This record gives sequence, structure tokens and C-alpha cells, in this order.
Amino acid sequence: MMRKIKIMVILPLVVLGCEVSDFDLQDNPNYLTPESADPEYLLNEMQYQFQYFMGRMILNTDDVMRYEAMTDTYGDVVSVSVLDNEWESYFETLNNSRTIETLAQEDESLLFHNAINKLLMGYLTITMVDYVGAMPYSEAVTPSEYPNPGIDSGPEIYKQVLADIDQAIVDIESSNFNFSTDLFYDSDKEKWIALANSLKLKILVQTRLASSEIGVSDVVLAINELLEKDLINSESEDFQYTYSTVVEPESRHLYFQRGYVGDFGQYMGNYFMFMLKDSKSVQDPRLRYYLYRQSDTDPFSMVPYSTCPQESNVDYCYVGDYYIGLDHGENRIGHGGNLDRTVYGIYPGGGTFDENQFNEAPSTSTHLDGAGILPLLTSSFVKFLRAEAALMLKTNEDPEKLLEEAIRDSMNKVLGFGSVSSDFEATAQDVDDYIAEVLFSFNNVATDEQRLDIVITEYYLAAYGNSLEAYNAYRRTGYPSNIQVPIDNDNPTFPRSFPYSADAVEINSSLFQKQNTDKVFWDTNPEGFIK
Repeated sequence: MMRKIKIMVILPLVVLGCEVSDFDLQDNPNYLTPESADPEYLLNEMQYQFQYFMGRMILNTDDVMRYEAMTDTYGDVVSVSVLDNEWESYFETLNNSRTIETLAQEDESLLFHNAINKLLMGYLTITMVDYVGAMPYSEAVTPSEYPNPGIDSGPEIYKQVLADIDQAIVDIESSNFNFSTDLFYDSDKEKWIALANSLKLKILVQTRLASSEIGVSDVVLAINELLEKDLINSESEDFQYTYSTVVEPESRHLYFQRGYVGDFGQYMGNYFMFMLKDSKSVQDPRLRYYLYRQSDTDPFSMVPYSTCPQESNVDYCYVGDYYIGLDHGENRIGHGGNLDRTVYGIYPGGGTFDENQFNEAPSTSTHLDGAGILPLLTSSFVKFLRAEAALMLKTNEDPEKLLEEAIRDSMNKVLGFGSVSSDFEATAQDVDDYIAEVLFSFNNVATDEQRLDIVITEYYLAAYGNSLEAYNAYRRTGYPSNIQVPIDNDNPTFPRSFPYSADAVEINSSLFQKQNTDKVFWDTNPEGFIK
């Protein structure tokens, strides 16, 4: 369904042509040149394209990472057509980015505009590399000179992004002008610098197994130096996109569109629901905020639940308490029951807080009516990354302290979202009990690898709404170690990357299709490492 959505500009200032049928490859009349472009309008368009791209990339891996149930095979859900729209969006944004950069070379009042441009484009670019590896970059969006742009290696692109981040920090510190429609930080320069440093940290931790390839000879020193600078450290600095309740044009969170506007066509993942509900002696306090139960119908009256308890290959079948989803790889679908399934809750999609209403999601009072958020790089995520670095690289921080702070930041963000007032809302004691159990486990395992498993498992649970973080962490570490394997295949081939857009390969003679088994450069782990 989402694959058919076309790109529309919803920001109020400008409508730009957005259907880039030639991608990064040939002349396109929709591409603006410096002579025809207004930098304010271009940066508005970049912000829209940024959230469009990131939101749909997250949808692409929600089922791969078990937040939703994967009801097909890896080969089917990570196919050559899956990134067609995202590829188009990325290269249009890259063209706009380079136009802004050209304009800024002639106008000092655009220093801050260009810094935001570099940070947004850098974030998109490392995300694309993390998905596809080597790709057209330096020769892209210059069709008159490079009609069939060649590919740049992942490490070379990462190096350029790191240089752009450094330049962005310099430009922010030197700038005297604001950007009037900054949808992320309202022209707060200190917060943009915190993002810049945090993005560098993310890059360094993400590439810690291959840091020399991006020109970092001493990754521990580089991270320790960053720890002395301003990082995203509180919810007020979180890098996120906030959706609205506007229906025309559709501006609500993608989860809300899927779960509340019509009958829910997906299934939540049983593994994810089990981890929240039953993996510890206390339930995760975020459970009722993350998930909403539409029905208290007995699931064993429905296929496949009526038969799966007797089937040896099914791990969960039904996790209880009317949390109705599917196992990873369960392909028996199409039996109806859309309005009985568990759907997205109030966080992050702006849906409904679960108070045992057991009402159909489309007809409920939804609290936020779709005004959810896209949590991109939050204080919680940054602290999980710092905890990983402290454990595995021995940087100058305490991993146990960071683990606790990361969980608390996540709990505070989720439990405070939407100003819930209910007899069912989580309490401070619930949070303390949960954290006490995690820290007890952390302090009673023997190795740093086991402790890292705990850190990444908690990162996974906190990253609901941003499966990109979970996908990267899983390929980098192999954790959570208990993650569910597809139930019909004990030895599946996990997608270590995504194929190129099939449309782009057809047009660009320099681009040859890759396999989803190909690893990105920072994934140095062996074949079969993850499933």
C-alpha cells in the first residue's frame, strides 16, 4: 500500500515538482538550478523530503526487525523494488542540497541554511549507505556531465559526510542569520550543534568494527573527544519530526494512517510483544503506550490461532491478554480479523493509549489524532550508543550508568507522551522496578558480550518507531541474541543490506544490481551471523 504513495509537498511555502522519473541519472525539468531557486523554499522542501525518506525507510525494516510480523520471506520483503520511491526522494533531496550549497558560497546570510542542509543531507546519506552500501554520490545529480553516474564506496561517502558535519559546526558558530521555518529546532543553534556531535558519535560507534576505513585511526580517542562536547543529552534536544493532525493533504503519522484511518492490514510482531509483556518479571511500563488492543475476542476462535498451539514450529502463537499478532515468518494471513488485531498505540504514532477499551481503532478517541513523532536521534539512543562504546571500546564512561540513564530517558519520553491521565498509566515505581531488574541482570553476567546483549536488547525496546537503529545494531552486534528466527526456516538468509532501486538500475548503465546478502562496509561479521 505505501509503495504507491507519491511524494507531495505539505509545507506551506512552496510546491516543487517531486516526481523524479529519471532519478539521479538524466536531465530533469523539475530540478531547480541556483538561478531559479529560493534557498528558503529549497530548505523547506528538504525538511519535507527528509521526513518522507526516513519514515518510509523505517517502514521498510519494521517487519524485518520483528516490531511488525513479517508475513513473507526476507527475499520478498527486501526485494529489488522496495526502495524505488525512497531512491527517487533521496536524489531529489541531494540535488536541492547541492543547489543550497552553491547559493551559500555567494551569500554569507545562508551560512546557517547551508549548515542545516549539510546535517540533514548527511543523515540521509549515511542512512542510504547503511541500507545499500556503495552508491552514486559524487557524480550524482549532474546529468550534463555524468549521465550515468558511477558509484562511490561506503567509506568514501562516510568520510565526506564527516567533513560536512565538521563544516556545518563551523558554519553554525559563524552564522548571524536564522532559518524562519526550521521544523526541528526552531533555529536553536546550540541544539543543531548537539545534533552534529551526536551524529558523529553515531557514525563512530556504527563503524567501530571498521573505523580505519573512514580514516579514524584511534576511534577511542575520537569518541572521548566527542564526549567532552555538547551531545543530545535531554529530551528537549531530541532530534525528531513532529506530524500534524491535518487530513488534506495527509500529514498524520504513518502508523496512524495504517492503524486508525482504515482497517489495520499488518500484524504486530509476537516477539516484540512478548519482550514487552513477558520477558521480565515485571511488564515493560511502555506496553500500553506502544500498543493498543482493539478487541477482547478469544483469538483461538480465529485462524491461525485455532491451530498453532499444536504446531511445533510456532514459537509464540498468541502471547496472551488479547495482544493479537503473529510470529516472525508466519504466512497464514488473509483470514480477516483486522479489527481484532493489536495496533500501534499512542507512542510514537499519535494513536490511542490502551485503557482496556477494546474498541476498534478507527472509531476510538485517539488522544492525538495522528500527531505523532518520528524519533530519529534521541537522548536515549545517544546514551545507548555511548554505553556500547564504553563496554566494547573502553571509552571514558560508565556503561552501567549510561544504560540506566538511557532507559530512564526512554521511559520519560514515552510515558510523558500525549499527557495521558488514566488509572492505567505507568508509575515511577513501575519504572524503578523495571530498571532494577535490568541492572541486576547486567551485573550478574560474566562477560562484556553478555552485558552488550542486555544493552542492545534495551536499545531495541526503546527504538520502537525507529527500526533503522535496531537494524544497524543487529547487524553490528548480533543482539538481541534471543530474537525470533522465521518460524518456517531455521537457517534463513538475513538481509545484510537492501538491493538498489530496480528503476535506477534499469536507467543507469553504471549501476549493477546487488544482492540483499551483500554486507555494508562496517558489517565485518561472518556469514550467517544473524537470522
